Amino acid sequence: ILIIILFILYGLCLSPLFMINNIKINGLGRLPESAISQRLWDQTDNKSVWPLKQKNILLFDKKKAETDLITNFNFSKVKISKKLFHTISVDIEERPYAFIWSESGQNYYSDSKGYIIKDSVVKTDDLKKFPIIQNDTPNTLIENDYLKVDQNYLTFIFAVKAALEKDPDLSSMPIDRFMISQELNMIKVRFQNGLLAYFNTKDDIAKQIDKLVVVKNQKIKDNLSKINYVDLRYGD
Repeated sequence: ILIIILFILYGLCLSPLFMINNIKINGLGRLPESAISQRLWDQTDNKSVWPLKQKNILLFDKKKAETDLITNFNFSKVKISKKLFHTISVDIEERPYAFIWSESGQNYYSDSKGYIIKDSVVKTDDLKKFPIIQNDTPNTLIENDYLKVDQNYLTFIFAVKAALEKDPDLSSMPIDRFMISQELNMIKVRFQNGLLAYFNTKDDIAKQIDKLVVVKNQKIKDNLSKINYVDLRYGD
């Protein structure tokens, strides 16, 4: 009986009835479907149970395929389903762009949580569309496609950006980029006019914005060329 069962199972694994001939990709917006489907076709050539390959839908390792796609493309979510009798269905969630990370002369898209998005080269037009956060430390802050940056820093940067753009006295000063340095609890904002403003990530944003408004209106005025930076971290 065991031999008969094994013979039936072996026959099912070799039967063309269960051979994968269609891969359906859902959810892609940036990458071509061929980039994903090719990796899956490559996996079907891998051995499953010797000498059988994963071309058989019963033997296809969908967990391995999900892990492979997330590792290589840094998607936020991948779910693979087997649709009898011949189809592999792949549902993908791409990470949305939140900002551009800049370090060592290279630019990368990142989502709001600091995951580097590897599927696209940063376009020149997007340097004006998305906020730029620059690594001003001597070492890389990218590790395994993730930014080694305290999430509170990113939250603070987005909040400062919104406050600066909303303030009527400062909205005329477009932001060039945000800068993270080695100094603890400090974020630098560089404006397109060349002015640098130092913010304390532990202090109240509104209070620091008010200081910047006072400095701009009472001290800087038309003397911007004589002022390199404004430190908003100290004083009342």
